[in-house]
Amino acid sequence: MGKLFSLLLIIIFSLPVFSNENALLKDAKKAFSRKAYSEAIKKFSKYSDLHPSDGEAYMYLGYIYEYKKDYPNSVQNFRKAAELNLERDHKKTVLLKLALFFNYHQDWNLAATYAARYLKYDSKNEEMQKIYNRATSNRGNPTSNTTYIQPPKTVETKHAVEKQEIKKPVASLEKDAEDLKPSSEYEKELKLTPNDENLRWEYSLALIEEKKYDLAEENIKQLIEKNPNRTRYHYKMGIVKLRKDDPKAAIESFEKARKNPFSKDPNVFLYYVHLNEGIAYQKLKQFEMAESSFKEAHKQLAKDTPLLALARLNHDQSKWSQCAENAERAISLAGQIESHMFRFICLAEDNKSGPKVESSFEKYYGYLESNFPVPLKSPEKYQVGFLRLARYLTTLGKEAAAEKYFSVLESDSSINQTREYLFYRGKNLFYLGKTDLAISLLQKVSNSSASHYLLARCYAKKSDLPNVKLNLKAAGNLKEEYWEMAKKESDFAIYEKDITFKEFLANKGEVGPNQ
Repeated sequence: MGKLFSLLLIIIFSLPVFSNENALLKDAKKAFSRKAYSEAIKKFSKYSDLHPSDGEAYMYLGYIYEYKKDYPNSVQNFRKAAELNLERDHKKTVLLKLALFFNYHQDWNLAATYAARYLKYDSKNEEMQKIYNRATSNRGNPTSNTTYIQPPKTVETKHAVEKQEIKKPVASLEKDAEDLKPSSEYEKELKLTPNDENLRWEYSLALIEEKKYDLAEENIKQLIEKNPNRTRYHYKMGIVKLRKDDPKAAIESFEKARKNPFSKDPNVFLYYVHLNEGIAYQKLKQFEMAESSFKEAHKQLAKDTPLLALARLNHDQSKWSQCAENAERAISLAGQIESHMFRFICLAEDNKSGPKVESSFEKYYGYLESNFPVPLKSPEKYQVGFLRLARYLTTLGKEAAAEKYFSVLESDSSINQTREYLFYRGKNLFYLGKTDLAISLLQKVSNSSASHYLLARCYAKKSDLPNVKLNLKAAGNLKEEYWEMAKKESDFAIYEKDITFKEFLANKGEVGPNQ
């Protein structure tokens, strides 16, 4: 293994820059060489958009995110690079890094895939051959830690956990072999050897990969009937049931799997069982059981994914301090953007401020701006933080940026009529000078002194004195301090010579002698 790492270092530090290459790519490499990573990311991303078949920009993005310790993005970019046009040496480097990464995280399916591809370039590499042999011997076992590549999807809103999980409940917890053959090929082979248990197992894996869950269930049932003590069959049946939105049946299968843990790597096996079991309990809204399962998963393997799952669960229950604590623990292990998102949201919801809030805000917001400048195109798992993010941007005076995120939420019926959304987007629109739109939202916020005061300011901009007075009185009746604030408010300066308005403020809305 040491030889492989040495080879990596030699290749990394000899990345070439050609004088006759594309100017944008050349500028991106210059930014990379002087460690101006934000600039480099933008330029490499722009280059890749303009040259979709060229993998070199993705390779450099992989290195940048690796240096920044953003491993999910690093691996995703290396994987893109591996599928596109690359010089032979660069292709070998990328495949080497991917094989090492997936071997380390015991994702046997992907480790076997990338090791096999590397060996096509260097068939005599003994260390890589060992990785390939180990990976293929373990293929199909539930020891694939792909949570580092694609973290589990979060809920779309704090009120809709079921909506998200029905779509893809365990996307990142179990990603089956990318190097499996199409299920149609296995069908042909099974017609010739219908009693081949290993062949039917691989067929079942291929069916799960192709989302043919009914047929997968049927074949796994046959395997269980033939070998009821084969624990991975029960585990896979649980995965199929979960993806078919039958969490109760999934839990029953996971319980059977737990009774006879996979013997080669029992901790890893139980880690995944408990993790998926937690998701099933969460779908059933059995939150205490879900919490217990996620904690048990973390006991088996001290990884960040169960902690992130706990943070998500805490967030959905509005347990802000617990959410922030679990997110912070997850950050200490891996620092995923999703973990930063939850720490930022929950600390802010808990009325906390300081370096941790600012740090997670910067990482979350910076990641979105760099990778998804059009927020609507961002993965749903990141959109759970959009409302709090937009609110925070408003307080920073970045109203235009905030509006980008507010606009994504305007079609979400679980959010667009909440007091939080109506008030804060109305406030943001007010500061953007979109008075009529602000009024239309703020009027829907009942019994809010802050909303009435903002409405008074809106109507002042429209020179509508009756509505200014109406809303000022409503605000002052709910919170006395608004009477003093109104006397200093610049929006009301147009009425400074109006005696009746001065008396209105002095008398706190009561009728004066000149009114």
